[in-house]
Amino acid sequence: MQQAASGFLRSFPIMTRAGDAPRSRRILRLIALERSVRSVLLLAAGIYLLTHLKSDFGRIADHFMRALELDPRRPFLHRIVVRLHRLHVRTVLVGGIAAIGYGLLELTEGVGLWFDQLWAEYLTVIATSLLLPLELYELVSRPSLLKAGGIVAYLAWMLRRRLPREAAHA
Repeated sequence: MQQAASGFLRSFPIMTRAGDAPRSRRILRLIALERSVRSVLLLAAGIYLLTHLKSDFGRIADHFMRALELDPRRPFLHRIVVRLHRLHVRTVLVGGIAAIGYGLLELTEGVGLWFDQLWAEYLTVIATSLLLPLELYELVSRPSLLKAGGIVAYLAWMLRRRLPREAAHA
């Protein structure tokens, strides 16, 4: 049975284990952990938003700021509270659905990377690259090395290194 399954998977090279070196696997595991933690936070936020559609988020933010001993009357904080007071149910609904969708994508990436799956590396490169325009804007407005897309560059480099190996196995 296992032999038949491995033969089936060999016909789809993208479904095979990536077979990275131990050092590369450690880095991929760190990325997988980061994606998994982010996915849990996004899923929790999405579920919260969907179950609290009619909440007054301005009042909640005001209460939270006061609990942290911040003055919500300061101009910057006051603008945030005012905008949160104006949130429409439809906006909260769309935000909740988007958070859950993105959280599921992050969870899929994290699990795939943890189990050293080649498809997960491709998915991570593609999903992260889709946000590249926003990342570039952020990099131009507030530059830093971390924002320079280290994860995307690393995964793309690993995939590029692997392509000759995959072709040799085929």
